[in-house]
Formats: sequence, C-alpha cells, structure tokens
Amino acid sequence: MDPRLDAWLSTLHDHDGTDILLTDGSKPLLRVGGRLMPLEEAEVLTGEEIEVIARTQLHDQYGDRLHLGKEVDFSFSWRDKARIRASAFYQRSHCSLSMRRIPMRIPSFDELGLPEALTGILSSPSGLILVTGPPGSGKTTSMAAMIDVVNRLRACHIVTIEDPIEYLHHNQKAAVSQREVGTDTESFEQALKSVLREDPDVVLVGALRDAESVAALLTIAEAGRLVIAALHADDSTQAVDRIVEVFPAERRNQARMKLAATLLAVMHQRLVPRVDGGLVAACELIVGVPALRGMVREGRTGQLRDVVADHRDYGMQTLEDSLGALFRAGIIDYETAVSASLHPREIRRDTPVAATSRV
Repeated sequence: MDPRLDAWLSTLHDHDGTDILLTDGSKPLLRVGGRLMPLEEAEVLTGEEIEVIARTQLHDQYGDRLHLGKEVDFSFSWRDKARIRASAFYQRSHCSLSMRRIPMRIPSFDELGLPEALTGILSSPSGLILVTGPPGSGKTTSMAAMIDVVNRLRACHIVTIEDPIEYLHHNQKAAVSQREVGTDTESFEQALKSVLREDPDVVLVGALRDAESVAALLTIAEAGRLVIAALHADDSTQAVDRIVEVFPAERRNQARMKLAATLLAVMHQRLVPRVDGGLVAACELIVGVPALRGMVREGRTGQLRDVVADHRDYGMQTLEDSLGALFRAGIIDYETAVSASLHPREIRRDTPVAATSRV
C-alpha cells in the first residue's frame, strides 16, 4: 500500500470518518459526520499520482478494467481494522478515487437501530425482503447485519452476490459463500442464473440493475429461497414500483403477481445527522401482510403506507415514526427529522428527552 494512503486511512479511522475522496488538483478530502473536509497536512494531488495509488490496490484484472472501461469498483482490507470499498474513475481525463471505510466487525441490529420485527422475518424459509434507500444510506451495512443474524441462528447455506464484497462473513451456524462480481462471477445476471444450482437456502443480492436480474430474483424466491436484495429508491412505494416498471409493459402484470406472492417486507432507510455528531439510521418497515400483497397485486402501490396504521402489531413503522422517535429521544433535532421526511406533518413535535444511547 502507498504509505500516504495508509496514513490517510489512519486519520480517517481516528476521526471515525466514513469516506476519502481523491481528485486532481485537490488535497485528500475526508468525510466526517457527513461533511467533507480537506486534510490540511497533505499535499495537493495530481491525477497521475491518484492513478498510481489506485493501481497499487488493484489486481491485474481490475487494472485492465480501469484502463479499458475508465471506471472500476473494488475492495481491500486495511490492516486488521477495516475493509475499504473503493471506486476508481476518470473525470476530465484525470483519475479520481473514492473510498469508504467499512468496519471489520458487523454491527448488531441494536447498534444500527433496525426494527426488531426483522429478526422474525429473517426466520422465514422463503420470500423476498427489499432493502431500499438512496445511495449512501447504509443499506450494505444493514444487509450485512441481517446476514449475520441468519448466520448465527440458522443451519443453512447463504450465497451473497456483491460488487464489491465489503463485509466479510465467517461460517457460524450457517455456511456463507460470498461471490464478487468481476472476480468470482462475470455479472449479477450470470450469478443469479446459476445460483439455484449452488444449493442455497438464502440469497443476498447487493444491487438490482435490470429486468433479467429482477426476474431471476423473483424466480429464486418462488423456488422456496429467502432472498434479500438492495434497491436504490426514495421510499417504499417507489421501490415496489421500480421492481415492476423495470419490465416491459406486457410483462408487468405477471411481475406484479410474482412480487405480491413472494414479498415479505420492504425496509426503507436513511442516514441522518445526530445532534452529538455522526449519523444514525431512520427506518421504515412495511411487512407483507395480505392487505399489502393485495395492493401490490392490484397496482395500488400509492396506498402501501396506509397498511401501517392497522398493522403495527406486526412491527410495522413509517419513516416518520422512526424520525419522530429519534427526535423525542434527543438523538436528532426537529429540523433534521423534517428535512429527511417526505411527509413532515406526520412527525410529532413533542419535547425531546436527553439522548443517552443510539436507538
């Protein structure tokens, strides 16, 4: 490893930061508490220097992909302290490098503030769990925590398809096979086509990108496997719509039927700033009760959030429920809660108590 990169990662770790951004003509930028700040003691970097730093961390095949495709995602371990997810890319003919720090230890549901009802849902033998949110909302970390729960509680075979692998899972009660796109398989589509021949009980998919992958995913869930998949979306309704709308018009009704038959839950999350620094997750959870499946089947996705009020005993909660709870616990301020919500009027403005722990 380039000694400069090692030093920058050490500084990021010491400040409990999340990201490093290297761009031509700038000092390294560290993201701490959601904000970018320059590393003042470092020198201004050139694109050529950044490309050398990137290539020192790339295997030969990744170096070829960077040269040919002008962008590549990869990951590597840093000391024994963290995994680093990286993206090397070109802008204005100069190489840039973005890196995210992933702790070695997988956090628990309690540490992340994930809904307790998820634990019971993860015991289901088959079905689909969608984990949604905008980019950078912590979906990968939440999914790693979910796989860790299954790994500790179920004697089964878990197959993950990731690009790249971020958290490392070690066999506990389950056997975990982690496949990285570009290294262990050519593509998400190819991996999904072959996964049923690999004897999985649980399948995790790090990203859904095209109709073929979504169709394969629904088939895997229909075949009696538990599937956990990530999807970029601004809310739960948009996530369900995107699953259906990725198909051509003549196939959407069939997709709706399959999704309604297999959907176990949609968890939507956002990371919001804490009043004492750092970030905390606010989570929405909608469980696949019969009323929800009927709405999906009939295309009434605009009413999905309406099922929450009548089914809170299933552990359902809206994003506004979560934001309000974080505010009342004193973990976030009211302005933060409102800015993260698409329905700010639903956030109760009660007097918050002093924050004592993470929700």
